[in-house]
Amino acid sequence: MKSPNVIYPIKKPIRRLSHWCIRLWDGISGNEYRRVRQLRTALAVSQQNEADLTQQLTQAQAQCLDLQQALENKNQQVHELWEELDVLIAENDTELQTLKRELANQTSALSNCHSNLVAVQRFQATEVPATAPLSNSQPDTTSETNLANWKIAFVGGHQATRRFVIDTLHTSHGLIHTPVEIPSHREVSTSQKQLKDKLADCDLVVSIVGYSNHSLTKSLNHLRDKGALKGSILIPNSRGVTGVVRDILAFVAKQPDPIQEHTD
Repeated sequence: MKSPNVIYPIKKPIRRLSHWCIRLWDGISGNEYRRVRQLRTALAVSQQNEADLTQQLTQAQAQCLDLQQALENKNQQVHELWEELDVLIAENDTELQTLKRELANQTSALSNCHSNLVAVQRFQATEVPATAPLSNSQPDTTSETNLANWKIAFVGGHQATRRFVIDTLHTSHGLIHTPVEIPSHREVSTSQKQLKDKLADCDLVVSIVGYSNHSLTKSLNHLRDKGALKGSILIPNSRGVTGVVRDILAFVAKQPDPIQEHTD
């Protein structure tokens, strides 16, 4: 049997080393366990997140399908609306063409009525002086008045009025010389010098003051006051184109013939 004094010094360090190893192992095992628990927890969270994302993706896909279906429905509605619009445009175009034809027909009818009215007015202009009652003291000589030697100017008045009066004097009363026409300043601006030059050779100036503006009348009166006009100024008292014709013929009937006057 060995002596206890020899073994004891060796057992004590071995026991201490074993205790240290046990404590070390316990420490290592505890850390690993906690690490495993953390990893398992993280894995569970990741799996839950994956499940949530998968569910959200499924919902998004379903919404995408719904939106795609709604878009197809809208496209179909737009296509149908375009077809309806094409039909409406075609119908309106047909109606518009019909209205245009009706307007053209009405315009043509109105033009014919105007032509008939002008013809009636011309007929009245030639018939009224001849059929008007004669005064006992002053016989009517307008129907016999001949304007072959007269140079007449018209100042102011609407173009249609001037045209009708001139045509009547040409066709029914022997007017040969082309009359001078001075439109209102609203139509054509005429200076006083131009007015003087145009009226210089006229035997009669008919001023239709109802349709001429103040400046034109003022220029005409200024030329008359200066003695720059060769002929007389007539302001018709009657209204309407036939009245203007009658006033011109009545005035001329009382005046000497321009050629005889110049000869004398």
